[in-house]
Order: sequence, then C-alpha cells, then structure tokens
Amino acid sequence: MTRRPLRALGTGLVIAGLYAALAALSGSISPLARGPLLDGLAPVNYRWVAPPPELESTNQQPTSGTFSLQLGPDGVKSKVVFTSDNQVTVIVAEGSIAAAPGQRSVDLSVVPLDPATLPPPGNDLTVFGNAYAITATYQPSGKEIAEVDAPLDVILVYPATATLHANSHEMLFSSDGQTWQPLDSSDSTALQQSEANVPGFGTVTVAGVLGASPSASTSESGRTTLAIVLLVLAGCAMLIGIGLLLRSRRA
Repeated sequence: MTRRPLRALGTGLVIAGLYAALAALSGSISPLARGPLLDGLAPVNYRWVAPPPELESTNQQPTSGTFSLQLGPDGVKSKVVFTSDNQVTVIVAEGSIAAAPGQRSVDLSVVPLDPATLPPPGNDLTVFGNAYAITATYQPSGKEIAEVDAPLDVILVYPATATLHANSHEMLFSSDGQTWQPLDSSDSTALQQSEANVPGFGTVTVAGVLGASPSASTSESGRTTLAIVLLVLAGCAMLIGIGLLLRSRRA
C-alpha cells in the first residue's frame, strides 16, 4: 500500500476513535448529552400549559395557531398544518370539509389547554402533556363548522419524564369537552408521538397507563458498560491509525 492510502486510512481511524471516545464520555456523563452514535434521537423539549413543579423554571408556553384553508366547489383543499412549536400536526384531506354558499375559506384553529380543566380520562389512564382544542369556522361568515366528511389525521407530541412513563399511549377525543373517546392510535415512543384519525372537531389529548420508569441504576450500569466498550474500541482504532501514519512516514 502506498503512503497516501496509508495516511488517509490512519487519519480516518484516529478521527473515528476520537469521535467514539467523545461519544462514550458524553454518554457516561448524562443521557441527554449523548450523541447520535449512542441514541440516534434527541429528547423532546416539551412545552406545557401547566408544567410539573420541577420543570416550571425552564418551561416555555406551547403555541397555538390559526390556519387558512382554501375552499373550492368540492370542499376544502388538502393541507398539512402544524403549530410553530411542532407539537401538533393536522392533516386535512381533500373535501373533508364541505363547501358552503358564499364561503371562500376555512380557518382551522389549534389551541393548547390545561387538561386539569377537563374531566379525567378514567380507565386508569393519565394524560400526557397538554390537551388541544381543534375547531374550524367558515370565512367570511365566521360560522363554526360542526362536522367533517372525512376524519382529520392528527399527530400529537407528548412528554416523558422520570415520573411520567408508559409503555404505550393512545389519543383521546372529546366532541363536547365532557366525555372522552379512545381512538385507534399509532404510537411511537421513540419519537414521543401519537397519531390517530379524529372524527371531527373538538378536544384531543394523549393518555397512557403509568408504568415504572426504567431503573436509574440499571440504565446507569448499561451506560457505563457501553462507555467502557466504546473507549476500548476507540483506543484500538487510534493505536492502529497512529501505527499506519508512522508507517506511511517511514515509507
């Protein structure tokens, strides 16, 4: 092998070793500091209407939004809207809101609510994060829209803390703000998102049955073991890389 490929290979191994070493170090310090080599996903910085006491000092209020949807002869045009904090996404299907005489558009509103102001979900469920009121009005009349001709596809981000943990989550819907209806939901605990087809306008939230959080000692032990393995591999890669660099210089 010529000096240039040896030097390039050695440099690459040294860089890879340094990155693995730094990733292992950050992972052993704090699970929130870990890079993509260990986790692949960043934790959700959730915004609460009414945060837990331990998060009050750092919490930012969630954002609401009002979105204008074009209205044609066959109903509303399809559109994807989301709040500026990315905690709520609403996918409106083509024609899901009917046309109305003299109306040119639809205003769809998303407003975060404190779930403590609403009835509890029951069935041993605990609400995760905020509730959201999703409403719509015709424009220019301002008349409220009560029904949809096709469900709204709604995606909600939910929080996870040391005391708020569940193995699975589901979205709940209330058309009257008094009773909750569970929806057939798709849950991604890795992304902290729940998705469901919502049958109309009303209030939505995410709920789950509280479970024991992963043991801190177990997770700490796992992080330590993984950090040690990565440090050993990093050291081997760096030694091989330095050896190749020295060899290329001698050649």
